[in-house]
Amino acid sequence: MIEFLSSTNKLSHTFAVCSSLCQSGKPSWQSTGITERLDNYPGFPEGVTGADFAERVIEQSKRYGVELLSAQNVVAVGNDDDAHFVETESGHRYRGNAVLIATGSTYKRLKVPGEDDYIGAGVHFCATCDGPFYKGREVAVIGGGNSAVEEAAFLTRFCPKVTLLVRGSELTANKIAAEKALNSTEMEVLFNTEVVEFKGKDNHMDTVVYKNRETGEISELHVPGVFVFIGLTPNSKPFKDIAKLDAQDFIMTGIDFQTSTEGIFAAGDVRSGSTKQLVSAAGEGAAAVLAIREHLRGHDALTMEKALVRTASS
Repeated sequence: MIEFLSSTNKLSHTFAVCSSLCQSGKPSWQSTGITERLDNYPGFPEGVTGADFAERVIEQSKRYGVELLSAQNVVAVGNDDDAHFVETESGHRYRGNAVLIATGSTYKRLKVPGEDDYIGAGVHFCATCDGPFYKGREVAVIGGGNSAVEEAAFLTRFCPKVTLLVRGSELTANKIAAEKALNSTEMEVLFNTEVVEFKGKDNHMDTVVYKNRETGEISELHVPGVFVFIGLTPNSKPFKDIAKLDAQDFIMTGIDFQTSTEGIFAAGDVRSGSTKQLVSAAGEGAAAVLAIREHLRGHDALTMEKALVRTASS
């Protein structure tokens, strides 16, 4: 789903297109929606749940008069009469002199039984966010690329053992990271391993069911937490005709967060080169807004210049 945050006082304003998962008509965000608790965001010494954090952001936005339009599914973004437009599935078209795209990325899922049931309750997608909850306990990581191996190594700071479940016959991470994983006494790597189901009780996952892809043998791994790192899919499809994408479909920007189209900006997890961390996404959003402010100042000056030229020629 897509949510709009906009100022409606005049034409020279900005639309922020943000990723939104709506429940009961209220917007939330992907990273906070699937994170059980945030312990690495500044200002919350005791941590904060993802749901509570999202609610605080909403309330703070309302305090400053930001209009939030929930459950808006964007179907097109483009240019129209010296301005940009954002068109929604409901048929509404919003126009402005700048657009900030902050639609985030979607974690790739295994799509196996039990996965959706235990997201945030044993099944996680962020070791930095949720890893500390498993201090002193064994966990598993699913994936064999750079992210999986690096996050598995990070988890060894808290966990006595991390089991890496790799679907292929080798790690696809860079050579240095792969060698560290294979030689670590705190990590066990299981190759040709395909996860087929998650089981649990009392509303929490406690068992990973997996199959050996060579022998077909079914086994179980009993751990309280598993971290899935099989890639990210950027939510950039509606913007492919207005912004240049990299090979993985993340939106490419300059240092000012402006895309290949003047007046179209991008920040957060949908942007190529972002760190995929909530605190970084917030910082990028703030920096992008400052860049947009300068862009609008230049736009207003150009608009005034054109008006003076028309006046002089009439």
